[in-house]
Amino acid sequence: MKNLTHSNRSLRRRLLSRLIPSLLALLILGALASYRIALGFANHAYDRALQDSAMAIAAQIRSTPGHTTLDLPAVAQQVLLADKYDHIYFMILGPHDEFIAGHRGLPPPPFLPQEKNRAYYDGHYRGQAVRIAALYSPTVNGDIKVMVAETLVKRHNLMDEILLGMLIPESLLAAAAIALVWFGVGHGLAPLNLLRQAIATRSSQDMRPVPEGHAPEEVRPMVHELNALLDRLNGTLTAQRRLISDAAHQIRTPIAALQAQLDAALRETDPDELRASLQRIHASAGRTAHLTHQLLTLARVEPGGQAPTKPQPIDLAELVRSTAADWMPQALAKTIDLGFELEAAPISGEPLLLGEMLANLIDNSLRYTQTGGQITVRTSLLKDAALLEVEDNGPGIPPDEREQVLKRFHRIAGSPGDGCGLGLAIVEEIAHSHNATVGISTPPSGQGSLVQVRFPIRSSTPDTPT
Repeated sequence: MKNLTHSNRSLRRRLLSRLIPSLLALLILGALASYRIALGFANHAYDRALQDSAMAIAAQIRSTPGHTTLDLPAVAQQVLLADKYDHIYFMILGPHDEFIAGHRGLPPPPFLPQEKNRAYYDGHYRGQAVRIAALYSPTVNGDIKVMVAETLVKRHNLMDEILLGMLIPESLLAAAAIALVWFGVGHGLAPLNLLRQAIATRSSQDMRPVPEGHAPEEVRPMVHELNALLDRLNGTLTAQRRLISDAAHQIRTPIAALQAQLDAALRETDPDELRASLQRIHASAGRTAHLTHQLLTLARVEPGGQAPTKPQPIDLAELVRSTAADWMPQALAKTIDLGFELEAAPISGEPLLLGEMLANLIDNSLRYTQTGGQITVRTSLLKDAALLEVEDNGPGIPPDEREQVLKRFHRIAGSPGDGCGLGLAIVEEIAHSHNATVGISTPPSGQGSLVQVRFPIRSSTPDTPT
């Protein structure tokens, strides 16, 4: 498995390992086919020569009723059977397979003639392999068989000559084909090397798209997906850099204020003044902790801030019920009437993020609603959407500020409360990751603000940050 994995790392090696053996197999099959064809023609020629000898012998047969003889002098037989390379034999059998003349013991035809009155077959005679041509010749006494056999020396020599004559050009052709495949694959993969070099020479900060124009057509989908990944990565890095810059700017002021208050407390000698300084330090530390928590939450809900998780079925009403008790102490401390109007509103999403969104909505209203005010949390189900609403009778949000408050660190000038301007920005990020929309309006009473988050009920797969 290790060697297979290593070989699969090289596209060139994979292509060559498939092309070259296939090419060699094709060349070998072609050579064998050519060899068999050439050998067939050669055998056909030698078989015809044997048949000619059989016809010459048959022409010298004399038949009278009841008697058949071969009228061929011994000298003529020697000339007819003379051959430089092979031994030639013949035998004549009568109508009833009786021996008439020639060399006894030649194997007779194992089958009837296939070509008119002729047959060709292989056999053995005197311990040697022979090729035999049989001729059926009619006489007054019936058909006689004239068989002429020869050993295979000439045929084997011809086979060797044909094989050698074909191996040399076939080998040269195979070498040329392998070289063409080798250089062809290298030339075909050259654009991939250029693409690799173009990516390898980039810095870690260069998120420009990789040019697709020079990439092979088969690779363009991969380059397109790479560019899409670079675009998403660039968006994530930009968001992280912006968050770090904003966090550094926002945290600097409360930390400096906390440091100044600590320095002042260290110089205090009056117990009452020291207690007042400690109370201010406690309040500053609380605001700093709240800001830090909000920044960490924002980092988590931003695109790229966390790994994608599978959405789960969740009821907004149950989500509100499970967290309602957490906000009662803060509401009672400001004598705020925190009420709930809950109707089942099933959606699909991430419970932790949705809980964070709800917490920011309620916390935002608690911070900016005056003492003795009212806050109502509602869930409802419409025909095409599930709604989560938080309504209060606080100072409200002017219409020209409603888009701005959804951005980071934006606070309405002169607004009460000790918020850091991140609550509604976090709500917007979480809603966007769930394909939901955030709307801010004035309640029917004409006072305060109404924040509505609308979830599409058919959206079962939210755009989880990646």
